[in-house]
Amino acid sequence: MLKSGGILGVGSYLPPRVVTNDFFKEKCGISGKTIEKMTGIKERRFTVPGINMADMAVEAGKAALEHADVDPSEIDFVILSTITQERIYPSTACQVQNRLGIPTTAGAYDMSVGCAGFVFALLNALQYVQTGFVRKVLVVGVEECSRNMEVENKEERKVNILFGDGAGAAVVGEVSEGFGLLSSSVGSDGSGSEYMREDKNHRPSMDGEAIFKFASTHIPMIVKDALVKADLTLDDLDYLVPHQANLRIIEKAALNLDFPIKKVATHAVQYYGNTSSASVALALADEVKAGRIKEGDYVALAGFGSGLAWAAALMKWGK
Repeated sequence: MLKSGGILGVGSYLPPRVVTNDFFKEKCGISGKTIEKMTGIKERRFTVPGINMADMAVEAGKAALEHADVDPSEIDFVILSTITQERIYPSTACQVQNRLGIPTTAGAYDMSVGCAGFVFALLNALQYVQTGFVRKVLVVGVEECSRNMEVENKEERKVNILFGDGAGAAVVGEVSEGFGLLSSSVGSDGSGSEYMREDKNHRPSMDGEAIFKFASTHIPMIVKDALVKADLTLDDLDYLVPHQANLRIIEKAALNLDFPIKKVATHAVQYYGNTSSASVALALADEVKAGRIKEGDYVALAGFGSGLAWAAALMKWGK
C-alpha cells in the first residue's frame, strides 16, 4: 500500500543584489516601463562575487530543513533541478549533500528539465516516499541565470530582461492520510524544442509568441487533468502556483482556466523575475510564508519549460 507523501517544509534564498528594470534601460535601450508592461516584472536578483549557485542551493536547503523541523541526518535523498550549473560534474546535488551534512548513505543527483524542473523533481521525490524507497527527500531548484547573460547584446534583450537568480527548496516526507500528493499530470513535446533553446555559449533564445501560447494553454490543461484524476473540480482548488515566467502569461493562463487571479501566485515573478528551475519553489515558499496557502488547501503546482516539457502536482496542503 502506498504511503501518503507531501511537503513538510519549504525554504528559499535570494542573492542580495536587486536589479531594477532601469539596469536594462542603460544596458540595452529598453525602458523600465516597457519591461513592466510587457512582462509584469519590476525587479530581479543577481548573484554577487562570493555567492554562487551551490551557495544559494545550500541556503535554501537550510531554510527548508528548519521550516520542516528536520535534521540533515534524516534526509535520505537530494534531488536538485538546474540548467545553469557551472560544471556537469561534480553534481551540485552532491555539493549540497556534503555542505549540509546529509549522510553519505543518501543518494543525490541533478536533473535538467528547465523551468518545469522543480515540479518534476518534486514528483520524483514524492513517489520515492510513497513507495517506501526513502523516508525524507530534500528537493532544490536553483539557477544563476545572470552568469550566462550578455546584456549589452540587443539581439538578446527580450530574453535577458526576464531572468534572475535564486533558489527554492522543499523537504518531502510522509504525511497524514488524505494530505500530500493527490495526482499529477506530465508531458513533453520535443517538436517544440526550437521555441526555447540555448546557443553554443549557453545563452537562451526563444520564440516569445510561441512560448506565450504554449504556456497559457498548457497550464490550464494540466491543472484540469490533475483535478479530474483526483476526482475534484476547479471549484475545489484553493490556490495555483505556476511557473513564474512572465506575469502576462500567468494572467492569460488564469483567464483560460477561468480561475481567479487572486488565488494565483504572482509575487515571485514581479520581484524575482523568471528564475527557471527555482521559480515554482520560490513562489511556493513565498505563498506559504505569507499565509496565502493554509493547511487543508488544495494546491496545484504547474511548471512548463524547455524540452518542451510540462508538469503539474495537485496536493492537499498539510502534514
